[in-house]
Amino acid sequence: IELNQPLLHPQLKQLYFQNRPLQTYRETRSYDLVFYLSDGSIPLLGGRQNILHFQVPFHQVNGRSLKNKFKLKTISRIVVNSHFTKTVIDQEYGVSSQVVYPPVPLIHSSTTSKQPLILSVGRFEPSLNIKRQDVLIQAFKQLSPAIPQWKLVLVGGLKPEAQTWFNQLRQQAQGFPIEFKPNLSYAELHQLYRQATIYWHAAGYQVDPTQHPELVEHFGITTVEAISAGCLPLVVPKGGQSEIVTDSTFHWQTLDELVEKTKNIIQQPHQYQNSFNLARFSKDSFNKEIIKLIKK
Repeated sequence: IELNQPLLHPQLKQLYFQNRPLQTYRETRSYDLVFYLSDGSIPLLGGRQNILHFQVPFHQVNGRSLKNKFKLKTISRIVVNSHFTKTVIDQEYGVSSQVVYPPVPLIHSSTTSKQPLILSVGRFEPSLNIKRQDVLIQAFKQLSPAIPQWKLVLVGGLKPEAQTWFNQLRQQAQGFPIEFKPNLSYAELHQLYRQATIYWHAAGYQVDPTQHPELVEHFGITTVEAISAGCLPLVVPKGGQSEIVTDSTFHWQTLDELVEKTKNIIQQPHQYQNSFNLARFSKDSFNKEIIKLIKK
């Protein structure tokens, strides 16, 4: 997204990380539009239009406090990244938010470029919104003897503080055709999307989304990317994943189910059609929704 050298107001940048609502209100009075990414708190904004965005389904944060109700009077509209996030946010804060799906760069790939490769993409970290690569490794070890020509490739961002977790995953995968590719470039990731036949996603595995909505996939950009590149997805149908992959053929909730559905795709690939509606996740769709928001 070309931003054409935007100016970062040093005072506003500093205030974003401080709890100084009155000064934030004063400093934003001169702006026609403020688009604010929430960390779970409600800001006090002074712009002519103030749009508050939630990417995370925050809950049990005292969202309906009197202080928040007062601050919400300065907010023009609230937007969220999925209907799942909307359900949680509306309940927590007593608001009516609007879903604007994030813009996902769609990748195109021919079927002839596909290889016997299962791909999964997600951060390597054992914390909030864990991607459960450990579960996928376990499933592939169970599946591998039946598909000796296939390999599993795990891609994701890796920070130094997650190195111990990453080492544990590599130890778990020893002796099997499982490759780890941390911190790949975007171009390298796109190439893997084009090569992969199947895409696995395990966020939300064995999680109750009503109790821990933060531990399921809030939307799922990598799933959209994979589908756009011609991969057949197998996902846990919780959170935003069930909005992207609506066909239960591609849902799994137990390891045995993941293994069996993967076998079926490999044995009879032509019976499965990649006919997903991705237009609603495109940059054009996002632009139209944002323009509508601003013009209201």
